[in-house]
Amino acid sequence: MSLISVSDTEALRRPESESREKLLLVGTQLMAERGVEGVNSNTMARAAGVGVGTFYRHFEDKYALLRAVVGRGLEALQAELAEADREAAEAPLGEQVRATVSAFVHFALREPAGFRLIFSLAAGGGPRGRAGLGFSPRAIENRLRALQADGQIDPAIDPAVAARAFTAAQAQAVLWWIQEPDHLDREALIETLVRLHPAVACRS
Repeated sequence: MSLISVSDTEALRRPESESREKLLLVGTQLMAERGVEGVNSNTMARAAGVGVGTFYRHFEDKYALLRAVVGRGLEALQAELAEADREAAEAPLGEQVRATVSAFVHFALREPAGFRLIFSLAAGGGPRGRAGLGFSPRAIENRLRALQADGQIDPAIDPAVAARAFTAAQAQAVLWWIQEPDHLDREALIETLVRLHPAVACRS
């Protein structure tokens, strides 16, 4: 019979969970500020107030931490975009587009360091290759195909190309904006991105 109760076991695990969260938080900030190659496991462990051994209990190396940060950020972003899309499902097409663009911009504003890692710094991936994760344009592509089949957008455009072009342009525009927000107010940024969205720009 075990001398450790279920509640005791959970209490023992809690510090490990807390140390992992500290490493993720500190790692996100440091990599966003200094670049992925500008930090190492020792730097992140010290900044998080844990030992290097604790770092390696949670992550194989800094690229593993990067993948965890990017994966969690992408999951949160995709969920917020899906929720915005659901809430605007009965609205006119332009308002549906505005809802998802607004959600994208608001996520970047709330999580600027994580956003930079997802759409900028994570692309390098270091000597072990790319972070292995990316923001999928598939939802936009599928929407464009449906609109095209319904005769609502130009039949000459390729939905896959249009979706990937807009996804890249949107990410780069928002990256620029969160680094230099004084150039443009948020509503002007959102309005411009809405007008550039192929579901709006390529209407038949």
